[in-house]
Amino acid sequence: MRRPERRPPAVFGGRTITLTVPSLGEAATWAVNAVAVPVAAARRVLPEAHGLPLYVGLGALAVAGALEAPVALGLGIGYALLRHKGPLARFSGSK
Repeated sequence: MRRPERRPPAVFGGRTITLTVPSLGEAATWAVNAVAVPVAAARRVLPEAHGLPLYVGLGALAVAGALEAPVALGLGIGYALLRHKGPLARFSGSK
């Protein structure tokens, strides 16, 4: 029994895909920018920088599916209001 001869895909009219992989430095720069941009935006919008870990944690839980997005959003807004005008305001120094 004779085996058929293997030929490159181009011989059979197939298509090839070229994948360009970025260098390690480019990938690291992209990863840093992907994290830094949302954090910088959050720091501008959020009332207290001390609450940033809480907001990041709520976001991570929502992305992971441990919390529904509306629940995480409600908790974040409630915490921001408590820190800004509620009983937690005296601990954060803002009024």
